[in-house]
Amino acid sequence: MDGKIEPPAGVVKLILQSEQEDTAQLRECLQDKGLRKNAIGKLFIAKAIQLNDDGLSDYFVRPALEPHCSAFYGAHLFRYWFVTTHRKNGKILYKIMLKGGGDGVRVLNTVSKGHRDLELIGHNAVEEYTSTWNFDGKQYQNTRCRKRRFTQDGGEISAC
Repeated sequence: MDGKIEPPAGVVKLILQSEQEDTAQLRECLQDKGLRKNAIGKLFIAKAIQLNDDGLSDYFVRPALEPHCSAFYGAHLFRYWFVTTHRKNGKILYKIMLKGGGDGVRVLNTVSKGHRDLELIGHNAVEEYTSTWNFDGKQYQNTRCRKRRFTQDGGEISAC
């Protein structure tokens, strides 16, 4: 991921609030890595993106590769969060717009209701799933999914 940064503290706090079941494992990771509790942001990496073109940086956040903490990884996938930034009464606030886990993500150039469309990719040993998510004015909705089954002659594509 080019242009990676440590996410802002407010973004990390929001993610931790939304993932409370993983707090103990994250604290254990900090201890194992010799990091202080206030260094929890180092367990994540982010990329500043524009989801809604309001001039404020939004963020795609995922677990860091180094220092590596297995709390947000699976056998071959990673968890991720799309977070928007907004101002209210002079304060910067953050909102998780979509969270998930998979093998890849793309922020598309197409826009629905003022927010960029997203493409999420996941696979297992025999199939790859690619879903498109569009903003409906309140939240992201899965609007299309295609499945590619790996076969000896290449693959076949169908709807999920």
